[in-house]
Amino acid sequence: MLKKFKEWLIGEVPNGSSAVVANKRLAERVELSESQLLIAEKHLLQVLVASHEHVQDMLTIQAKCYNGKTPWNAAALQHELKRNTRAFYILLKHETLPVAFIGAWLVEGEAHITNVAVIPDYQGMGIATWLIHELERLSILEQMKVLSLEVRISNEKAKRLYRKLGFVDGQIKRGYYSSNLEDALEMSKPLVRVEQVDAT
Repeated sequence: MLKKFKEWLIGEVPNGSSAVVANKRLAERVELSESQLLIAEKHLLQVLVASHEHVQDMLTIQAKCYNGKTPWNAAALQHELKRNTRAFYILLKHETLPVAFIGAWLVEGEAHITNVAVIPDYQGMGIATWLIHELERLSILEQMKVLSLEVRISNEKAKRLYRKLGFVDGQIKRGYYSSNLEDALEMSKPLVRVEQVDAT
């Protein structure tokens, strides 16, 4: 699964690929369903398609979520936001506070979640669920067929959420995370376009 994403990142797209040049700059093309999001009836969050100007915001979110660590460092995020034409990130902010983000690669019919993070003080408010639903909606509009991700095998809270949202377990990737060689569980769900019914 991950091989085709890596090919996109380094520009090794096969001649027969279903992806076309016209699909470049995905982040510039997607249209969010909301510009503001009311959470827990008290927090009004700004909803943005992230650009390279938001790298520090995303680093701040990661540091708060991962005990001061940033699994995706500044260089990796800059590459994603400036050069990866098949990636986009959604960022949520409460006034000036970065709260959450989700990132994905859309390649050859598959939308792959690279990261989803919500800072601790805003967890349990449905933010991750909203972000995944929004990504799902945009992926369907981009004619993707599958939504996929990897999750740490020990992250029971995240696995419960993903299963609740319709993801099913796939294969286990041994030693996937370089920080501690923890295994990862692949999870995926089919993306189905809901056709509008003409009432007339």
